[in-house]
Amino acid sequence: MSEEFDGIFELIDDEGEEVSFRLVDVLEYRDDTYLALEPLDEEDGEEEEAEIVFMLVTRDENDEDCYEAVTDDALNEALFDLFIRKLEAEENEIDGEED
Repeated sequence: MSEEFDGIFELIDDEGEEVSFRLVDVLEYRDDTYLALEPLDEEDGEEEEAEIVFMLVTRDENDEDCYEAVTDDALNEALFDLFIRKLEAEENEIDGEED
């Protein structure tokens, strides 16, 4: 029986703690695939400014997905620009359909 993906990733951080993320988008950039993830803060009920974390999708020796945090500032900026352009294009497409 296959599990249905609910858009939530449970990843382990550098301190060994489990961190939850919501999948926002999948981006293709320079022949690589990146996930745009929004951290879910379950402890804090307050709304905070939205944060997006980018993860590079790679494959391990067992052909399973692995996720590497993007730490390069220039790459993060390029991915964020791509993410915003994609959102704006989708919004414009939706606005055009409503007319």
